[in-house]
Amino acid sequence: MLAMAAVLTVFLMHVRVRFVIDLQGGRARVLRGDPPSAFVRGCSDVARLYRLDRGRILGVRTAGGIELRFSRDLPARAHQPLRNVWVPPTGGGPGGGRAVGG
Repeated sequence: MLAMAAVLTVFLMHVRVRFVIDLQGGRARVLRGDPPSAFVRGCSDVARLYRLDRGRILGVRTAGGIELRFSRDLPARAHQPLRNVWVPPTGGGPGGGRAVGG
């Protein structure tokens, strides 16, 4: 029973991952999914600026939109700059994405 729950958890997490970006030697490379190209370029810029040798960025679908998750290889000081270059794509079509309240 416990093994079944673990398999289900891994499966659900896999389905929720919208993209995976690998950082190596100051360059960003898309391993899975289709993240916005401007975000991938921004990740490369941050990787070069912070001299990041390696790491991964996952875009995980949540109820509130796509959330960024970082591998342990990425230092905490680089998390916010990577979040700053993330601009969630609009939903497209009439009405686009959700309006920002404020």
